[in-house]
Amino acid sequence: MIKEMNQTNDFVEPNMSYVSTYQSGIAQATAHRVINRTVSDYLVRYDLTAMQWFIIGYINDGGARGITLSELARTIGTTLPYTTNTINLLESKGIINKRSLETDNRTKLVTLNPSYKDMVDEIEAGLRDELRDTLYSTDHISREELQTYITVLYKIAGNAL
Repeated sequence: MIKEMNQTNDFVEPNMSYVSTYQSGIAQATAHRVINRTVSDYLVRYDLTAMQWFIIGYINDGGARGITLSELARTIGTTLPYTTNTINLLESKGIINKRSLETDNRTKLVTLNPSYKDMVDEIEAGLRDELRDTLYSTDHISREELQTYITVLYKIAGNAL
């Protein structure tokens, strides 16, 4: 049984000795869908997908220097054509700027349009609140549990990030 409940219908932490790999896989996939649905439902008001938001955020972290399309594709784990298409769409929306590297016209650098910086901050703050409401209030996850979850995610991702 994946979701253990006691007599009062409260969540009971599973004993790892008895959780099978397929059960933990189902729980992982379900958690991923719940979080992605929360993120996607929030971002729709900004006409953005979750992947577009991840790209915008990573570009924002790159600052004025910018990041290359190949670095972006590698970091988010997508193909260069997908990344290029998404960048072209975000550029057409006025969210990001794309330019050629001065020393190599084949290499494209992308930066956040400075006029969109406040919007990035607004989306980040609102999405954090939305996730807190969903995870803390609805799912009764403590701040410490969420910190552990994020720490484990970073450890699993390891050098891929």
